[in-house]
Amino acid sequence: MVVRDSAPSSFSDLSLCAPVFFRCMRLVVVTQELFLEGLVEEIRDATSSTEVYPSPEVINARLLRVAAIAMKVNEDDAAKRLQDKMLLPVRKPAKGMALVLAYQYIKRVMSHLNSSLTSTAVSTFVKKIHELRGMGTWTTTSSSSTRRQLALSPEECLELLNGDSFFTDAHGRLATLEAVANVIEELDGTTKMVTWSGSNKASRVIRCYFGHVANVSFRVCFLPSACLFLCPLFVVCV
Repeated sequence: MVVRDSAPSSFSDLSLCAPVFFRCMRLVVVTQELFLEGLVEEIRDATSSTEVYPSPEVINARLLRVAAIAMKVNEDDAAKRLQDKMLLPVRKPAKGMALVLAYQYIKRVMSHLNSSLTSTAVSTFVKKIHELRGMGTWTTTSSSSTRRQLALSPEECLELLNGDSFFTDAHGRLATLEAVANVIEELDGTTKMVTWSGSNKASRVIRCYFGHVANVSFRVCFLPSACLFLCPLFVVCV
């Protein structure tokens, strides 16, 4: 729940609040950065397929650990401080500042990472399947826009889903492997899981757990029956 605080009554009140605000923001930002690094590490350095999907217990333990480091306290004290409300930037219900539970604000890192991995997996797959099979159509959002978008029709999506051809078909498999490689790169795992072999180093070899492949194929196969890829970073479903 977001509880809005009353505005400072004067500029002198604002000057008194500013140092506290910036200390809180710095603490939150440092904790978020450490938390993101920790989550990426959990996925990248998993020792089994199961660990590729961190459990809520693992996520919470990692959050407590990094919060204790950022706050320079023990984990019990960090847990208490994460329950405090801090004055932080919010977008809803309107842009501004609000008193928000610290742990709720920091844990958004997990959903942001999840969205980023999905965007990377889906956008890579769509571009590769377009390159290999000519599926999808490039258009512009408006006559005045320079941004192009690659759209798969509902029929094309159903064709890819039929018989799991997005994964079993030769082209679909190549597109999925390209998506796996790009997700691994986003997780900073390329040097650990991807090598090149052959006389000209032309053959890419990906050594990873099945969970890493499932992590990507799951995101790709749950594309809606019509999807829109906004070049170069967005995926918008319609």
